Amino acid sequence: MDLPELLRSQARRYRCAVCNTNMADCGIKVITQQGNRALVRVTCASCNDENLLQIIFQTDGGSIEEEQKVPTISEGIPRVPDPISSDELLDLRDLLSAHQGGFRELLDRH
Repeated sequence: MDLPELLRSQARRYRCAVCNTNMADCGIKVITQQGNRALVRVTCASCNDENLLQIIFQTDGGSIEEEQKVPTISEGIPRVPDPISSDELLDLRDLLSAHQGGFRELLDRH
């Protein structure tokens, strides 16, 4: 049984906190999985309320990770020497709020 199928079998036991609909038909997307932990987005089929869940599971010998290869958290994330500072974010906000025109004009300007 793969991880989304396993989670779907468990979802039937829960109700949406927003609209109280049974979660049997909810949307389940595995965002990342590393070892016995997974980060999963669960979306209510009725009201589209989304929740991010960290799932920690126990396996019997075989690993779910072996059955379904899901990128780990560190895969595909570029190395950044310095994080973006709050001042840089404020500068970007000011630049964008003062801009009149399309996206291409914004790029051509800088």
